[in-house]
Formats: sequence, structure tokens, C-alpha cells
Amino acid sequence: MPHRPHVSLLTLIALTALALAVPPAVPAQAPVAIPNSPAGTLLTQWLDVFNRADSAGLDAFSKAHNPKVNAPTQLRLARASGGLDVVRIISAEPSRVTFAARAKTGGAGLRGSIELMDGDPSQIKNFGIQSVPPGAPLEGCKTYAMPATLGTSPADVASEEAIVAALYAAISGPACQHRDWDRFRGLFAPGGRLIPKVATGDGTFGIRAETPDEYAASVQGSMEEFGFSEKEVSHVGESFNGVVHRFSTYESRRAASDPTPFARGINSIQLLNDGKRWWVVTVYWAGERPDAPIPDIYLKRP
Repeated sequence: MPHRPHVSLLTLIALTALALAVPPAVPAQAPVAIPNSPAGTLLTQWLDVFNRADSAGLDAFSKAHNPKVNAPTQLRLARASGGLDVVRIISAEPSRVTFAARAKTGGAGLRGSIELMDGDPSQIKNFGIQSVPPGAPLEGCKTYAMPATLGTSPADVASEEAIVAALYAAISGPACQHRDWDRFRGLFAPGGRLIPKVATGDGTFGIRAETPDEYAASVQGSMEEFGFSEKEVSHVGESFNGVVHRFSTYESRRAASDPTPFARGINSIQLLNDGKRWWVVTVYWAGERPDAPIPDIYLKRP
């Protein structure tokens, strides 16, 4: 299951391959004026050194305004992308700017935002850039389609297979379509949690436990604007006295029709049958990494 809607510049190397793709036909566009606000000023300063692939400038900017971001990582992206052209300011406030951009090399569509610290306009609280998948509007959805379901149904919680299928279905859908978050929340037992494995930054790992409401709030924007589809491709499990543990191997795509997933991993799902219905108790997951591939035993089709 995914977590955050934005990809930090610290981990944005995945965009390198996107930027080096065959350039699409992108119509020329007049330069876009960036707001003359505290957030807009820092965005302008960052774009200047980023678009020049200025190693010293990126390092100085990071140290002065965003110490948690790795300047060499940004430099590699700057060189691969050829820099960024801002094509639209989507929203602007004094301490936050959201913008649409394209990579100068390859024309990859990107969406970004910069948000400043409360009370200190010289420090960046969040600075994220996310690739815009094919089929999703670069500048954001003008309207949203409604989901096909409305809340959790008795069929969703009638069996182990049904509740797992409903869990994946509730978060899946195309770009510019709302998800049925009432259906999603209704699958979880009181006190249920979603728990991703997370890197702590010092080479170790920890967890972050969220309620269904907290999880929905963190992923709603990305899922509904960019599209997201996740499905179970294999599972193994154990059960005793109404308690089920299901090791559910997943594949994530932006569109269900995409030929290859952009991510894979394993959801460790705990389920409860209380005698009346099934409940999701926890979903604890980890994504696949190059140094941690999914073992073949967890890829066998059920």
C-alpha cells in the first residue's frame, strides 16, 4: 500500500529514467511568472541553481534553506532532466506554492510544491516533486468522477477473500476519480491501523502507525489526481479461531491497464471474524527494493 503523495527530492532519482525518455511533442509555452511571495522567492532561487546544475549553488541553497535535502541527489537529477520549465502555478499562498512543470530533457510532466516553516520564511518545511503519469492531467483535475460504490456492503465483509478484495478495490481507480473512503474505513475494526515500514535516515528502519482516517488523508490527493491501482497477485496465510494472517503480495500501478507495476511489496494483513462479519485489524507492509527482492515463494499464484 502506498503512503505519501509526494516524492521527496532526496529520493527522486527514479525520475532520471523518465527524463531521459524519448522526448514527446511538447508545444512551446511562454514563461510563467512565479509569485513574488516568500515561498515563490525561494522556489525562484532554487530553480535558478537547479536549472544551471550549479553544484555549489545547490549545496549552499540546501544548507541555508532545506538542510534535510541532499544536494548531490538534486545535482544528478538536474543533469539528467536538463532543468525544469514551470508551465503553470496551480495554487499560491505566501508560504506555499504548487506548480506544474516539465523536464527540459524528455518533457516529463511533473507536479511540485514548496511549503515554508511556520514563523520562519527562510526555512522550507516540505519540498516535493512528483512525476505525473501518462493519462493524468499535468495541471490537475478540473472535475472528479464519483466512485461506483457507497460505503461498506455486507458482501465486502462476508469472507476473507471478499474483504481483501474490497480493501484493494477501495483504494484503486483512475485519475480524477474520488475513492469511496467510507467503504475503506468501514472495513477496519475499531482501533485498526495501517503500518508501513519506514527508513529512519540512519540506515535502520522503523514503523509509522496510522488510523484509516490518517492514511486516507495522506494518500487521497495523490491517488485521486494521478490514479492508482493495486491488486493482490499472490498470498499465503494461516488461521486459528477466527484470526487470520495473510501475507498478500501486491503490485501497484497508476492505471490498471499499465503493463508493468511501478512498485511491488507485501502487505501483512491481520483479519478477524467476530462471528458476524470480517474485519481488517492491521495492514503492515514493506515495499520491494533492489537489495530486498520478493522471494519466489511469495510470488506463486494462489
